[in-house]
Amino acid sequence: MIVSADPSLRFVLPPEAVYLKNMAALWAIDPKRATLIEALDDRDSHPCESSKAGPPTVSVRTNDGRTIFLHSKYEPRREAVKQLEGVAVEERFVFFMLGFALGYQLEIVAERASDESLFCLIEPDLLMLRTAFEQRDFSTLIESGRLLFFTTLDKADLYVRLSEHNGLLSVGCELIRHESSLQLAPDFYRQMEIWIGELRDYSRTGLNTLIINGRKTAENITRNIGWYVASPGLSRLAGRYKGQPAIIVSAGPSLRKNKHLLQDAVGRAVIVAVQTTLQPLLEMGIEPQFVTSLDYHEICARFFETLPPSIRTELIAEPKATDRIFKLNPGPLTLLGNDFAEGLLREMNLDKAKLPAGATVAHLAYYIAEHLGCDPIIFVGQDLGFSEGLCYTPGTSYEDVWRPELSEFCTMEMKQWEQIVRDRPILRQIPDHEGRPMYTEERLFTYLQQFERDFGRTKTRIIDATEGGAMKRGATNMTLAAAIEKFCAHPLAEVMEDHPGLSWKPIAACVESLKNRRHEASQIEEIAARTLPILEDIRDHVEDQKRVNKAIARVDVLRGRMDQFGSCYDLIMQLTQCTELQRFEQDRKIAASKIAGVDRQRRQVERDLDNVRSVRSAAVEFQTLMTEVIDRLTVEHGVPNPAVQKEAA
Repeated sequence: MIVSADPSLRFVLPPEAVYLKNMAALWAIDPKRATLIEALDDRDSHPCESSKAGPPTVSVRTNDGRTIFLHSKYEPRREAVKQLEGVAVEERFVFFMLGFALGYQLEIVAERASDESLFCLIEPDLLMLRTAFEQRDFSTLIESGRLLFFTTLDKADLYVRLSEHNGLLSVGCELIRHESSLQLAPDFYRQMEIWIGELRDYSRTGLNTLIINGRKTAENITRNIGWYVASPGLSRLAGRYKGQPAIIVSAGPSLRKNKHLLQDAVGRAVIVAVQTTLQPLLEMGIEPQFVTSLDYHEICARFFETLPPSIRTELIAEPKATDRIFKLNPGPLTLLGNDFAEGLLREMNLDKAKLPAGATVAHLAYYIAEHLGCDPIIFVGQDLGFSEGLCYTPGTSYEDVWRPELSEFCTMEMKQWEQIVRDRPILRQIPDHEGRPMYTEERLFTYLQQFERDFGRTKTRIIDATEGGAMKRGATNMTLAAAIEKFCAHPLAEVMEDHPGLSWKPIAACVESLKNRRHEASQIEEIAARTLPILEDIRDHVEDQKRVNKAIARVDVLRGRMDQFGSCYDLIMQLTQCTELQRFEQDRKIAASKIAGVDRQRRQVERDLDNVRSVRSAAVEFQTLMTEVIDRLTVEHGVPNPAVQKEAA
């Protein structure tokens, strides 16, 4: 800031002032942070002075009255370079900068990192940010949108803003500490570092799950495509129970404490059961309005094996679930909209309503309650950890699986404990609903992170009436009895039952769409096969640029043909998610390496060869899958075969 004898002119800056450039950039990218910084205008900035080498350093007063410099008084930039020794900047793509001061570390990392890297600046002192913006120009980096500011202890904000960057987080992230800044707010930085570690694990687990399950998911959706076209969509349920309470019943160990109270909520709350709890609820005389399923595991069929034929509970499922549950379920069925299924049936333009992707049946139950317009949403049996040495509430179908192994030397409690101990390498300690330590495992912890992210961005009241299990940020703890008394005092409003049942009329159109996808996949296979020898020629003669340029022209022609089948290409790549991740990672590393010329071209060709081989292989598998489903649907539903009819005529 310019000092003036006239106090009214103390904030008048020349047009070229770096503070103005920085703030203009920040207003465009993060107006919330810009507002907070400008609100500090009545406070003096932290004292700055020139170092011996010229660039400024800054001093601050500590809580115990000491004055410390946050950078070297001699060569602050050289000091930052030394602090970053050993950090593999070129191999990382998300950088968490703990402490900013005047931003020398950020400046150096940004110079060395890939142009696609993301910088997460963790700094609680807004006055320090203003001081840095007055001293040094960060406007270009701010304008790039790759610099994110985190200035408060808000876990939901951290998760929500970084949720779209899971790919980069999984490929490689780095935590960089500015030690001088850390001593000014140690508790803040300690908590943020814990949350960053949890976010990294959450992103890695989610991506690994996607890769591992990607193929099975695509196969199940394809094999369930008949159910997809025959069942109604979710749009008819939007806002059906607006402003009325919902109770989500999960199968955590704590459910045994209060499940008997659910009878008091019948007719006074929308009861949404996860598949594990449906049968136990029915045995108690409670018929939920909805039950959820999304798992492709065959064991999930056990939850539907003994349902009464007259059941009215509506099964809402993702189309990736095992088809056995659809065959066993005697009640109404609704399938969620799904991009893969819609892509297979492109010509039919079904456009079924979708919900956010849930990691578990409990997440799906929560999204359904939101879709119904329910408020509040009350959770029961949602432990997300091992309460009282149990992993499931007694009475679920899991016990049926274990029952043949029971004896006087092997009790049900021992089987539950074995299930927990089996996960010993991935156990971690977290606070329970009363702040006491309890154990969970990595997968359940990931589910907790997703719930906390969802609770952080909803306006709906969330009540945790589990009476056990993990603490859930964003939820209000309450006993189930108190929740029912407060929120379920009145009968639910009457609603029209409008499930139309299943309609198999569109199956013929469905089969025609699958035939089209099979034909497109055969074209993709042929293009990939023709591309491979050209890429091999480029690899083997990369030094001969004249020959390489001619080959690239031929590849461009084939790429143009491939682009015509882009929609089907995306479907095919669902069968090989690992290949997509490898290409993503290779692209980032090539960009970060900043190599050029022949060396860069050679690495790009090797990357492309790996990718095209995988595309060709996946295209063949995709055609086989299409043929399998076409043949089954044709036989099961008597779809006319034009070729056979023509031959008979």
